Amino acid sequence: MIARLSVAGGLLILTTVLAQAEKEYDPNAVNVVDAINCKLDARQYMGFSVTLSAGDGGFKKRRWKKQESGNLFLSQYRLPSPIEVAGYKTNKIVFSANAVLAVLDVADPSKLALQEKIQNSFPGSDKFLGERELINKVEKDQDTGWTVTTRITRNISTVSSHPGKTLVGCSYDVNVKLPGEE
Repeated sequence: MIARLSVAGGLLILTTVLAQAEKEYDPNAVNVVDAINCKLDARQYMGFSVTLSAGDGGFKKRRWKKQESGNLFLSQYRLPSPIEVAGYKTNKIVFSANAVLAVLDVADPSKLALQEKIQNSFPGSDKFLGERELINKVEKDQDTGWTVTTRITRNISTVSSHPGKTLVGCSYDVNVKLPGEE
């Protein structure tokens, strides 16, 4: 009787653990539109972006085609089918150090910026660069003394490497300070 209860109890525990593991975050299941639209938290985004550059070519599993971006700071991909971002369709996206952006066929970003409530940091110029802060939080780990600052922003920009295009997306920035660092 005890052996049966132990086996049954063990199976119950194993089933519970497996069900919980299925609920855990899977970076391979992230929808790129969610990442572009700032629907992830910073840790989820970091996990997602790391899987894309993994040795096995995570972007290939998604059937993305790597393309030349003409910009040293941007990695560009062509998606297998179009996505919709801010009311526009595209099949091109770019990644920078901490951001993912859709490449839209929009020559003048001013209407889009108004819709997104984003101001140009370079008013009166041909260049557009702006952001709207969505999250800015500072957390201190009481055990380690580390301070973690998380900042998530909605971004719109134009770049000379993509004439006639507007880049729209999200930046996920995490800054960790060790105890005693300024």
